[in-house]
Amino acid sequence: MLNIGDTVVFGAEGIFTIEQTTQKEVCGKKTDYYVLRSTGKDNSTVYIPMNNPTLVNKAKPLITEEEIGELLDKAADTEIYWVDDHKARKEKFNEILQSGDRRGIIALAGTIYNKQQAQLAVHKKLNSSDERILREAEKIINTEFAFVLNITPDEAKAYIRDRIGMSK
Repeated sequence: MLNIGDTVVFGAEGIFTIEQTTQKEVCGKKTDYYVLRSTGKDNSTVYIPMNNPTLVNKAKPLITEEEIGELLDKAADTEIYWVDDHKARKEKFNEILQSGDRRGIIALAGTIYNKQQAQLAVHKKLNSSDERILREAEKIINTEFAFVLNITPDEAKAYIRDRIGMSK
């Protein structure tokens, strides 16, 4: 259950504080909503219908510092199977991003990063879709970790890479 004042991660959208609940009438039907305000610079607002469990479940409590440590300790043990078919891979990877599952997103970032390093070793690049997904995965994780650890997203990226032994 969501409570006013809670700070949550809402899917891949970012970090929000639950400001209030409200009722809106849409197409003649009244529905109760959670009102979430972004903690980021854009100060955007999201309305989640209380009667939509799929959307309500996308709002997850922030990870703790202890959970960050546990995730990073296990990061090297988790990798996602690389799908050779570009379209199928893109769908699978986007599904992982949208799930909000931190372990899956970290595994996804690690998988793409490893593929990127293998490509660089033979003087090739990732395709633009895989690069975009890697950036999005890193953004999702870096934003939440930075918020929890009270550091910048760039510092979070460096912290993660140092903690799991990645170069660059």
